[in-house]
Amino acid sequence: MRSYGIYKVKERYQSYIIGRERQLYDLLKKDGRREVDRQQIHYLCEPLEEAIIDSAIISNLEKGFATIEQVEGEYRLTHPMKGSIWLSLSSHALHVNCDGSRMLDLDLFVALSASDNRFFAVMDDRREWGWLKPVKTADFGIGGESVSL
Repeated sequence: MRSYGIYKVKERYQSYIIGRERQLYDLLKKDGRREVDRQQIHYLCEPLEEAIIDSAIISNLEKGFATIEQVEGEYRLTHPMKGSIWLSLSSHALHVNCDGSRMLDLDLFVALSASDNRFFAVMDDRREWGWLKPVKTADFGIGGESVSL
């Protein structure tokens, strides 16, 4: 089973985070265990609204899964061949457990990135992290030029 924490970086800090993803991973992998970390997460990441997550999941994933169950703000999506996804929401993170094919992860990432390009995922047990939607260019304010990544 693969476990992820998915966060939405505030728009004003996205260009700052680009190139510093490892530092963001180091902060997020702790998931706010210390108060100072929690404050930094709240500073850099937007609170997640259940309605936005609901619409991204329902509108983008309902066609591809045999069953979608919702109980008290938590979801379980099941596909007969790929496996199951369990989702729960906290104030600043979407907690995800995928049991089955890696295609489950991809389906979820595509659905979330279709709603916004600022989602950042961490999978601490495998030391993996990254943007759900790859960043193509960013303006770093250096001479007004864009840098391609």
